[in-house]
Amino acid sequence: MKEKFVNPYNFIKFPAEKAQAYTEEDRHTGVIEYSITTKTPLFIPNSSSEKAFKATDNAQEQEHKSYDFFSYTELNEEERYDGNYHVPVIPGSEMRGVVRNVYETLTDSCMGLLNEEAYPIKRSAEKFLPALIQRVRKGRVTSYVLLEAESFRIGKEKANPKEGEPNLAPDGFENYRNGQKIYYKAPESKNSWSLPPITEFSDEKGKYLREGYLLKWGMGGTKVRYHLYRVKKENMREKKVSGIMLNEKVIEQKVYKLIESYLSEPGLSAESAAAYEEYRRNLETFLNGEGDDYFPINYSSPRSGRFYLSPSTFTKEISNNSIKMLAGKFVPCKSDFCPACELFGYIGENNEEAKGSQIRFTDLYVAEEKEAKSYYLCDFITLETLGGPKLGNVEFYLERPEGATFWNYDYAVKNGKLNFAKGTLRGRKYYWHHRKVDLPQGITATRLNKTVRPVRENVVFKGKLYFEGISKKQMEQLIWILNSGTEKLGLKLGGAKPLGLGSISCEVEHVMERKVVVKDGKMEYQHAPVPVDKITYDEAGLSSTVKAEFYKIAGLETIPVGMKITYPRELAQKDKPMEEGFKWFMNNHKTISGKDMATGRMDVKIVDVLPAILDDDISMRYN
Repeated sequence: MKEKFVNPYNFIKFPAEKAQAYTEEDRHTGVIEYSITTKTPLFIPNSSSEKAFKATDNAQEQEHKSYDFFSYTELNEEERYDGNYHVPVIPGSEMRGVVRNVYETLTDSCMGLLNEEAYPIKRSAEKFLPALIQRVRKGRVTSYVLLEAESFRIGKEKANPKEGEPNLAPDGFENYRNGQKIYYKAPESKNSWSLPPITEFSDEKGKYLREGYLLKWGMGGTKVRYHLYRVKKENMREKKVSGIMLNEKVIEQKVYKLIESYLSEPGLSAESAAAYEEYRRNLETFLNGEGDDYFPINYSSPRSGRFYLSPSTFTKEISNNSIKMLAGKFVPCKSDFCPACELFGYIGENNEEAKGSQIRFTDLYVAEEKEAKSYYLCDFITLETLGGPKLGNVEFYLERPEGATFWNYDYAVKNGKLNFAKGTLRGRKYYWHHRKVDLPQGITATRLNKTVRPVRENVVFKGKLYFEGISKKQMEQLIWILNSGTEKLGLKLGGAKPLGLGSISCEVEHVMERKVVVKDGKMEYQHAPVPVDKITYDEAGLSSTVKAEFYKIAGLETIPVGMKITYPRELAQKDKPMEEGFKWFMNNHKTISGKDMATGRMDVKIVDVLPAILDDDISMRYN
């Protein structure tokens, strides 16, 4: 077990069909009183202050965020709360979100919080080719066409360029913009295969006969990064590349979202960030109809009608398929509502139809009143850096197509051929429960991580769930979920789940149903207890399709004691705080050719994939 690890999350597969809302007409109203016990430390932020603790004395103090646990105390941004404790409270909205997520899974419902408009982005091994977007005006109509281009280096070599600076830079380049028309004199060369950089150029028309369009430096690498793009002579007549016609929406979707992806990278240098932002501004200006009628871009077109755009040559590919397209029938309901939407409420397409929630969660309070400090694991602790979901890790988020050496959200490589087909999502994401949580000490506070005050394990909170006008089936399903701790199953609540935080065990204490009866000609309320000990998973009418997978990943004792749960690491990283998590994925991509660097998308081979939940061995290898 020392040479293996378990990834913090896995996926419960989608059923074949989305379930339809239940048709039972019986109605029940009442309250479920339940408790939760923290099985590992728990953290839910009090967002009234992002500077709750003096977590660091270094220069990044201003950018680092620190949070106290949620309470009814309104914190002051100007104060620090080191050593100052408040009684913790769990907001009802947090429990509602957790229960809805589980309810969606166990009733074969939609995914209510899916980011439908996201387009997955994956780094490409393909070298993109130079091109120019041509703006074509016909009356009041503007269209765009992609023209294949030639790229020429421009500038004068620097004798001793500083680190991060380009080797070549046009004089006064900071006054130029991407897409600037530059007039130049072609350099002389004895080698037809290697042209020297252009050193005689001007932005003044008539000074030189030849013309090209500037692509400025900064977007990747530290080599020669100033280029002039000129339409290839043969394309000056054809005015197209593989029939690729563009419009403003396509350009924005393919380029702006890609730039956003680069800007969100933690390790992006300030110079490169500024270059991407400038490129986006210049492209916006071009699309607004200003400047010249050509704009530099790079492209890859693996098949007619399929293409990718980028400011960079070695870059990423933004999928042609959005999460909405990939999730299919399990996107949030707009019509044909599922059991979860029927119970938790919905808003139909174009707001033409709506239904309120039939359940309400109260806040949860500590079961035993004690000194506030005793509820907490520590005063505060700085956590390892955690990012958002990395959809580009296709070996985890997508099913491996049969026989494929490489795949992503648009295509797969099989037997040396490119097959275009939508990727298959693994399913709904769930986190494994840690048997023991050891948060590393001494983590440096930076702008990328957070300092928090977690509640310790074995703290009990109590809350209520009120329901009104729901069926017996719906009531028993809610009871089973909130009583799942009696089967040694846990739910995940709050933040830092990959580090093991947030495992809770739920247990129903009692359920009281309220009935309206007529007695002696008068209406009155009567309260009757509902037995909960005999409500099983199957009797509650929960999904038989996902049962085995849910029981395994929700099991509080599924992962053996001593098995490390962590994001993928190299062997040399396994006993250190998590840094440079990308290295495992880099090592997991080999080349078919045997070369150190892949020669293109056809030359990449993915080695290991995330095991399925029900596999006998769910561990993975350090590499």
